[in-house]
Amino acid sequence: MTRNHSQEPKHLFWGLLRAQAVATLIIAIVVAAFGSGEQVLIALWGGGISLIAYAWAAYQLWAHPGNRSPRRHASAAVRAEVGKIVILLMLFWLTLRQWPATRDSNAIIMFAAFFLVQFVGWVWLAIRLASAPTQTADEGSKSDNE
Repeated sequence: MTRNHSQEPKHLFWGLLRAQAVATLIIAIVVAAFGSGEQVLIALWGGGISLIAYAWAAYQLWAHPGNRSPRRHASAAVRAEVGKIVILLMLFWLTLRQWPATRDSNAIIMFAAFFLVQFVGWVWLAIRLASAPTQTADEGSKSDNE
């Protein structure tokens, strides 16, 4: 396996987190132009919820050293998705329960920021994975043997 292929998952991990962090900051800047300071914090938190959940999932899929074995890929994907959903539900529940300002019209800001940050992550991944060179099983075994 070449060095570029062995480090590709870490590039996906950090690239996804960077794309979502930049999207969160841009959304907060847009909200700052039209809203209050509390609404900016709510937008940052909405994007942050997505970032935290996707950081967990991306770590499980691409950066966890124990999940590099091909026989652990399926269980890693299940852990990543279930963990992401649990994190999302817990953070939204705690936020809506403990932060009264998120229960009124500001909830739209939080959920909009959350969905926009998710969308940016999906688009970034789609572009990145579409441009990644594909490797057939025969090519992979040849490069591993060399």
